[in-house]
Amino acid sequence: MKLSIVVPMYNTSQWLERCLDSLNSQGLETSAYEIIVVNDGSTDNSEEVFAEYKKEHPEVNLSLVSQANAGLSAARNAGTRQATGDYIWWVDSDDFVEENVMAPLLERAIADNLDVHCFGLQLYYEHGDMEPYPIGDTSEGKVLAGPDFMLKVSMPPSAWAALYRRQFLIDNELEFMPNVLHEDQEFTMRAYFLAQRAAYTPTVVYNYFQREGSIMKSNVPKKTDDLVKICESLWAFLNEHTEEGTPIREFFYNRISFLFSQALSNLCRCGIHDFPGDPEKLPFYPLNITNSLPKKERYKYRLINVSVALYLSLYRKFSNKPVDKPGLKNLRTH
Repeated sequence: MKLSIVVPMYNTSQWLERCLDSLNSQGLETSAYEIIVVNDGSTDNSEEVFAEYKKEHPEVNLSLVSQANAGLSAARNAGTRQATGDYIWWVDSDDFVEENVMAPLLERAIADNLDVHCFGLQLYYEHGDMEPYPIGDTSEGKVLAGPDFMLKVSMPPSAWAALYRRQFLIDNELEFMPNVLHEDQEFTMRAYFLAQRAAYTPTVVYNYFQREGSIMKSNVPKKTDDLVKICESLWAFLNEHTEEGTPIREFFYNRISFLFSQALSNLCRCGIHDFPGDPEKLPFYPLNITNSLPKKERYKYRLINVSVALYLSLYRKFSNKPVDKPGLKNLRTH
């Protein structure tokens, strides 16, 4: 088995068939891939849609894993544990992929023994509009060690934008942090860094569906807590794996600073006036400010270091972004 495609599913019945059709239109022999759909406690008719699709496509190696709702991270981890392919590809069930693009990418991954093989994407909107997603690339198509790859290819922190060698994931005990939003921010930083052989092919593969009501596009208090957890995880990782004064350590510093600023901005958009807890007790605070940052970012992070409370106050004063009510219940982490 060359490829295992893991598809977490939570209340996405109206888009599931589109997703599965796109995965079965990749020019791959049916014996070369499997699709593992993980039903993460859906309360709509997603499981019925899956059953009907499987009945209509008996030739496809299609299986279902069911679990109580535990979030996107847990669903991906569960599907990955069931996978048998040489490579893993996580695809969200409300997204879809371009036709006949995966075969050559998989062939290159196998031929070059890549731990991570990244590719291009575009944004797809509800009314059918497409928007290219620019990815800066100075790698010249070369196979690179993880840190060099991160510095040369500006991949978005999205796990579905790459193929991952399954044994590489196992050897490095790489799983998604459970029960957090923006889990890809934490996972991809570790996975890319640990890869010994990574490459980027600029083929547009993935259509990232921009749908209203997605939790990733909402402002909820949980986001701040989760982003802080991710910052703490990345801080521990960089101290274990990188050396002071190196470009890749600065790269991690810059990502942590960005994520913490997003955590603070989310508080304001939720209408919350105070940071929950003492920022002085956070291991990554005050933020490390590197010379590689644009001047505007350096000023912003210096202000955060002077006073988180002052930053929140000024953000509220000068931001025209709408405020969401905090305390929303029954949030799903998808």
